[in-house]
Amino acid sequence: MNIDLELYRIFYTVAKYKNISKATEELYISQPAITQRINNLEKQLNIKLFYRRPDGMQLTMEGKELYNYVKDSIEIMNNVENKFNRYLQKI
Repeated sequence: MNIDLELYRIFYTVAKYKNISKATEELYISQPAITQRINNLEKQLNIKLFYRRPDGMQLTMEGKELYNYVKDSIEIMNNVENKFNRYLQKI
């Protein structure tokens, strides 16, 4: 199974904020696109990652486990991108 890293990044951001609207602000992706990509990730992994609730998104047990696996990796990738962006702005 080869899942696009961007799906994990979207998952991570939604899980971090527990809210799709807040994730759209950080990712600059529309709410329907985020919902579609979360659904896509759930299908590829064959697990439910979130409970959709009126007050936001709540991780399932499987979602919590996945979040714990991807959290550090995504944060490292985000830090690398930020450092290179700053470096490129100095050039």
